[in-house]
This record gives sequence, C-alpha cells and structure tokens, in this order.
Amino acid sequence: MTHAVRAVARRPGPAAHPSPQKRLNPMRSALAALLAVPSLLAVAAPATADTTPTFDLRADCPALPAGAEPAAWECLEMVVAGGSMTLGGITQQISAPLRLVVQAGPPAGGGPNEVKQVRMDPAPMKVPGGVFGLLGIPTFPGLDDVPGVRVAIEPHYAGGFSFALPTATMDLRVRIDNLFLGDSCYLGGEKDPLRFSMIADMSTLRIVSPGDPADPLGSPTVLSATASDETFSVPASDCGLLGPVIDWAAGLPSPSGKNTATFNTFIALGSYGGAAVNARTTTIH
Repeated sequence: MTHAVRAVARRPGPAAHPSPQKRLNPMRSALAALLAVPSLLAVAAPATADTTPTFDLRADCPALPAGAEPAAWECLEMVVAGGSMTLGGITQQISAPLRLVVQAGPPAGGGPNEVKQVRMDPAPMKVPGGVFGLLGIPTFPGLDDVPGVRVAIEPHYAGGFSFALPTATMDLRVRIDNLFLGDSCYLGGEKDPLRFSMIADMSTLRIVSPGDPADPLGSPTVLSATASDETFSVPASDCGLLGPVIDWAAGLPSPSGKNTATFNTFIALGSYGGAAVNARTTTIH
C-alpha cells in the first residue's frame, strides 16, 4: 500500500535550518491512512525489543513563526532506538538513540505542506575494540576506552529528508572521533554524503500510541516499524592526511550492495493545533 504523504528537504550543511522546499502532501495524511487500516487500529507492542522512547513534541519541536496558523503546521519526531549499520568494514550497533525532529508547514503561495526545519541530535556510539577493532585486531575488555585507542562514530544530518510511507530518506555524514583525528574526520563529505533510503517492513508497522487529538504535541500518535537499506554507497573518508589510513582500515570506498543499515524506528506525529498547545504557538513573535 502506498500512502499519499511526502516531506522533502534540501541538503543543507547545518544540523538545523529553515529553507524553502518542494511542495508536499501533509504528514497528517499518513496518519489518516494508517488509522483506516483495521489491523493497525489496536494499540500494539512495538515490533522490536527496543524500549519505546519518550516523546514531548511541545518541548522538542521548533516554535512557529509569527502569524502562523497552528492547525496548518505539523511536527514529526523520528527516533532510531536500535539496529545496526555496516559501512564498508565497520559494523556498528545502534547503541545510542538517533533523534530527528522535522517541522512542516504550508508554503507562502499555498498548497501542500513542505519541510521547514530539520534537526538531528548527535549521538556518539563507541566502536568495539577502538582502533584495534577497526583494524580487525583482537583486543581485551577495557582497552577501547584508553585515549588514543577509543573510537566513536557520530551520525550528523546532512540534508535530503523525505517521508513517504513506506520510505524515509535522509543524507548523513558520520564523524569518526579519535584523539588523533580531531573534529573533522567524516565518512561522507559535504558534497558526497551517505544517502540512505530506508524502506519500512510494513508487516512490522504498529501504532504504539493513538495519541490525544486535544493535545497532539503533548500526546502525539506514535508508530513503530523496522526499516532497512542495502543500496547506499560509502565514499572514501574525508579525514585529511589520515584519510588513506582510515580508508584502508575501514574498507572504503564501499559500493552499493556492500553496505547495510537496519533501523528499529519510532515516529511521533502531531499537529500544532489543539486546545492544549494553541496558547504556546500563537504568542511567539
């Protein structure tokens, strides 16, 4: 089943940004389509064993611009609570939640909603074995916490967000954090990021919470599903003089078909309309 909902953003540099976007169908159409499917109406346990994250869209979503009509604006918060990524020779479990917040509203000339802002909260994840793990050298517990040996990866949003069930797309740059690499070593460059096209397994789609229409940001509808992508490629690293060493250790560049991502995902959807949130959203200037 294809649901008529889409949200698309350009590919920016900063993690949070406003920008003009292509016109889109409102995200609330996806919710209406899901609620129309009888097998999903009953509140169900998540399809994965990951703990359901907490959502407070009132606190997490950007404030509306002055003069905006709250009922016409929407917020989506996506949390990847588990799963794994294989990027070339690096296999990393999702050991820290990845949280993405998307605000959508009507374009200036009218029409379907478009993405206005996207923010991703960085979530560093330790690479087991540290430098030795990257090199495939056996190690012993605790060594990967030693400065210089410790390696963490940290995904950063790089643009290209879209949401059209069953597919969500986004571009990421993955920072490699190590004492000797500084703050500017990435998998994926500013002009050549990792382009994920995550396709949800619709058999795992569940309504975790139907939400409260009277308080759509404080009590949003929450969905869960497992999504995966095996088509993305990983370019050579953007790590300066140490780039060739990183590429050799991580098996980069890695072509499409050699990399995988499986995300256990929760999505909260809410409108800025509703009696409980109107006071907040209509007094911001």
